[in-house]
Amino acid sequence: MRSSRILVILCGLVAAGVMNASAQSAPASIANTCVACHSALSDARLAAPAQLFSGQDVHRERGFECVDCHGGSPTSADKVLAHDAEGRVAAMAFRGKPSGQAVIATCARCHSNAELMRTFAPKQRVDQATEYGGSVHGRQLAAGDTKVATCASCHGAHGVRLVSDAKSPVFPINVAATCATCHADRTRMAGYKTTDGAAIGTNQFAEYQKSVHFAALTKRNDLSAPTCNDCHGNHGAAPPGVGAIA
Repeated sequence: MRSSRILVILCGLVAAGVMNASAQSAPASIANTCVACHSALSDARLAAPAQLFSGQDVHRERGFECVDCHGGSPTSADKVLAHDAEGRVAAMAFRGKPSGQAVIATCARCHSNAELMRTFAPKQRVDQATEYGGSVHGRQLAAGDTKVATCASCHGAHGVRLVSDAKSPVFPINVAATCATCHADRTRMAGYKTTDGAAIGTNQFAEYQKSVHFAALTKRNDLSAPTCNDCHGNHGAAPPGVGAIA
């Protein structure tokens, strides 16, 4: 009996030793390395993204991590190594926060890859970046206008939700308010003109809120009721004043 107890204890010690050794040798997960450091920062600008990504995020839930968009060394807690711009591996070179056309390129690396997207969403279109390139937003961005909307302006960058999620900024009920973040901002919209040269107004959202479409959408929860993108398009957004806008 005593020998049996000794054997059990020895097995327990061996198992504990193996588990401890495994824990010490296993690299920290990408999410834990980036999120652990950034979540503890006092600068909300740097901490908020990590906190949002740790919550509900369609990319994180499907196995994507911070480095897939930002690059860097995912297993290093050393600030210099983690943000190595040279990159021990070229594909993992730290890219930081994409802006302007780099946002489109970053999203398109996955969202324009039919084979990859088929793994996660077989029916998902993969021509959004191409459509965007031909849109009024895309053309303005290519011309150097960094105020125009990019993927992240509408979908967000961290805490991204499915379009079918009622809390998504591009869920039908939320689309108009999302467009209004730019289009109802007089300062931001100053200088923009329609195709016939008239200044683009900033009262569209206020007027839409008075419409039967808005009432159907928000009061009757009729998700088929028209909102901004039903007339102006999504990724291939057309400017006001054109002959055929959808």
